[in-house]
Amino acid sequence: MGKKILDGIRIVEFGWAVVGPITSSWAGNYGAEVIKVETNTKVDVIRTMPPFKDDRADINTSLFFARENASKYSMALNLVHPEAIKVAKRLVSLSDVVLDSYTSGVMSRFGLDYQELKKVKPNLIMISSCMYGQTGTYRSMPGYGVPLTAISGLTEICGWPDRKPTGPYGSYTDYLVPRYNLLAIVAALDYRRRTGDGLYLDASQYEASVQFIAPLLLDYVVNKRINTRQGNACPHAAPHGVYRCHGNDRWCAITVFNDEQWNGFCKAIGNLPWTQESKFSTILSRKKHEEELDRLIEKWTIEHTAEEVMIIMQRYGVPAGVLNNGEDLGNDPQLKHHHYYKKLEHPEMGAVDYPSHSIQFSKSPQEVFRSPCLGEHTEHVCKNIIGLSDDEFEAYSAKGVFE
Repeated sequence: MGKKILDGIRIVEFGWAVVGPITSSWAGNYGAEVIKVETNTKVDVIRTMPPFKDDRADINTSLFFARENASKYSMALNLVHPEAIKVAKRLVSLSDVVLDSYTSGVMSRFGLDYQELKKVKPNLIMISSCMYGQTGTYRSMPGYGVPLTAISGLTEICGWPDRKPTGPYGSYTDYLVPRYNLLAIVAALDYRRRTGDGLYLDASQYEASVQFIAPLLLDYVVNKRINTRQGNACPHAAPHGVYRCHGNDRWCAITVFNDEQWNGFCKAIGNLPWTQESKFSTILSRKKHEEELDRLIEKWTIEHTAEEVMIIMQRYGVPAGVLNNGEDLGNDPQLKHHHYYKKLEHPEMGAVDYPSHSIQFSKSPQEVFRSPCLGEHTEHVCKNIIGLSDDEFEAYSAKGVFE
């Protein structure tokens, strides 16, 4: 097995919920040694969230937590204890990167902000990834992905024009932001390699999320036009929607953006007579008759399985995809081909399928290892990384530092 991209890099994660933990987990997949600092006194919220393995609710059996926290160690450290801050600083002094995803001001109150930490590690890289960044009107506002999805403008554009906004499923932005974070960390590591200097990275989850509606934002900035919900329609494509297929609640998405794709679509469904009508000959005319077009398409798709529709459309160069559910994704042949799921043994959950990362390097493999139980590696980190003696470790334990 070749050298991993981030071999030799140690990251200390003061993470919470999803964005911070995913960022460091991905780094761990690519070789970084990640140490998650957490506590029994205020458990990471997603340790308490379902689904749980075999529906047995426990802080160490959340599959949600396991998914976002693979490839890292867990150190229990009660940061409200003054002695714990000393231990945390000793760990940071031996590390390369600190990641925190708390609300702005929390790390300062702990005495673990960048100005303090660079005293013990002058070339430290620290990234703070909170909801709105470290400055500005919203800086002290806490929150999660669902309200951030709303304030970023994504919820407003999801749904039907005559109904209330639905938004994308779940905390959508939580799965967008870590990509920016990891890129920033790698860039900062390269900067340090070239200059010898550390960096502080102020990562606003809000601003990263707004990037995903950039065309709509620009439409307002330039044209003062406000875009809103359009259902499954798209102003630049027709057909553009999801179509009912044969079977129980089976659907396939089909998109046609240009004449070449339209010609392919017509061939795919057998050049039915209605496809030759002038009202469907151009994108503009198809948009004018979009409801009728969708009804006609569904008369064809309902006679085929969703998988058949996707394969036929793709054969003729038409973008199409089955609307997969959880069962479909668990059995998807493409994901299996890429060994996307890694079955790993967990001490509390037994065998668990962990998803791997979507990017594979030809000469630098990724390797996923299981998520940790809370505080599972506290003694290992203290003695083998920080260098505490047995007596020091026992003394700190007696004071309640490792809770």
